[in-house]
Amino acid sequence: MNDPDFDIIRNVQQGQVNDYEVLVKKYQSPVFNLLYRMLNQQESAEALTQEVLVKAYENLGSFNFKSRFFSWIYRIAINTAISYRKKNLRFVTLDSMPQDVVKPAEEILMAKERSAILQAAINRLKDKYKTVIILRYYEQLSYHEIAEALNIDERKVKSRLFDARQLLRSQLQNNNFF
Repeated sequence: MNDPDFDIIRNVQQGQVNDYEVLVKKYQSPVFNLLYRMLNQQESAEALTQEVLVKAYENLGSFNFKSRFFSWIYRIAINTAISYRKKNLRFVTLDSMPQDVVKPAEEILMAKERSAILQAAINRLKDKYKTVIILRYYEQLSYHEIAEALNIDERKVKSRLFDARQLLRSQLQNNNFF
């Protein structure tokens, strides 16, 4: 596998630590977006983005070049978000969701309400289902990329996505979403 990030990683591993800034600039926004989708809290997502980037830097020496850096850092971000949720977010309520989702402007009320209902339903999923939904539909990753990021095979990704969609459909039908 020849990931374009490999040369940068090798440089950092060989002491050119300033080269890590290239990876930070490239992955800071995607990591933040993933964390924000998983946590629905901007401040937490911002803080955890920095934590993920620091963890990745501190563990860059153990990077084995068998998977893409993108997959590796996403796995760190996913694990960080799941750990954070277990420690801090026992239950996600509408009160804890961003105000622009919960209390939208009147002219876009219906669209925002549907979005909030969908996000709340996604939030109620177990982490393994929530993660594949976010990676597939919000982050637009392919099955292969999701499999890499989660360290599972593509069939498992497809199976989890199918189950997650079924669970979401059931929740949304119970809330008269359709």
